[in-house]
Amino acid sequence: MGGHHAAHPVPGWGLIVMIGLMIALNYIDRGALSVAAPLMQGELGLSATGYGFVVSAFFWTYVPSQILAGWLADRVSVHRLMAAGVAIWGLATVLTGFVGGLVSLVLLRLLMGLGEGTAFPCASKLIARVPEESRGTANVALSSGLSMGPLIGTLAGGALLAAFGWREMFIVFGVATLAWLIPWAFMAGQIGPAPPKNAPATAAPYAELLRSPRLWAMCALHFAATYPFYFILAWMPLYLVKVRGYDIGQMALLTALLFLVQALSGAVMAVACDRLIARGAAASAVRRRLLFACLGLTALGIALIPLTQGLGTLIAALLITATGFGPVTVVLFTAGQTLAGPGSAGRWVGIQSSVGNLAGIIGPVITGVIVDAVGYEPAFVLTAIVPLVGGLVFALGVPRIAPVAWRA
Repeated sequence: MGGHHAAHPVPGWGLIVMIGLMIALNYIDRGALSVAAPLMQGELGLSATGYGFVVSAFFWTYVPSQILAGWLADRVSVHRLMAAGVAIWGLATVLTGFVGGLVSLVLLRLLMGLGEGTAFPCASKLIARVPEESRGTANVALSSGLSMGPLIGTLAGGALLAAFGWREMFIVFGVATLAWLIPWAFMAGQIGPAPPKNAPATAAPYAELLRSPRLWAMCALHFAATYPFYFILAWMPLYLVKVRGYDIGQMALLTALLFLVQALSGAVMAVACDRLIARGAAASAVRRRLLFACLGLTALGIALIPLTQGLGTLIAALLITATGFGPVTVVLFTAGQTLAGPGSAGRWVGIQSSVGNLAGIIGPVITGVIVDAVGYEPAFVLTAIVPLVGGLVFALGVPRIAPVAWRA
């Protein structure tokens, strides 16, 4: 496929599929810990506090590593940077199968966070080159990977745990991730070379990025939209088993259904929006309307979950939540890439995603404190309010999703 200029071709769909697969592996490996937790806790003698510490450790390196990766993505070969990140976290996943206790587990989670931090800034740097009318569809690679990773991880992880054990599960997942590097090695030609050392910087300086109110509005939106995602990831399985009384099998199916609908909703809405834009609709208006509708649906679904009585109404509430959340991730990345422009997309998404993922550090802790003090219902109420506040900040801070005119 021809690009705007020869050095950096527009990514073909084969490349987009590889990016989606990489994001799915990212979430499979990251989430393997929660799948294995019931067995690991006993064998390694981890307290609940110790387990919380291990979960949190991942984000200590993951958050700063995204800013570093965003900076590097504008400077070095994105192809090599992504390969290095995948190699680091794939190796950390394999080695988790050999841990002896808390210290080695924490060290490997830190290493995994460092590797996984390259994923979204690098992917966004490449997808930002896709033309406006196809960019939403291209971002389905990110949103589907984000939903299908936990889905595959829960189902495949459960099967591997039952058949072999938790150590073998980590080794299989890690080897599968490292295998991704083989086809990726042949794709360098589709990405184009690294920018020459003495070329004028096409990326806006960090000082200018950080002065942009639109960047901070996107950061607030990313945090507010990611908060319910980590709430579902960290607490929904426990809630379904402990409060609603479902067994592990039923819990896995309900959680899998939620992630499947999330992936489908994101894909369908992204393609529909891109069709409208290709026919001449204003891209900014289409994506803003979709975002506000979906933030509302997400909040409604989460608020309804604790109020449901039987299985039927619970499934309905889960479906509303998933239908709303799927397209939100697509818009998060599409809007960030559009606002930044191809030259600055790596560093912009690095900052945006870092701030957004603070929800992974803060959210589960806040939820834990609320659940211990007053039970689950107030935690659901807070989780429903957060995306609405984020939507309001975005509405005021980003009146149009259009490229920022950088002075440089």
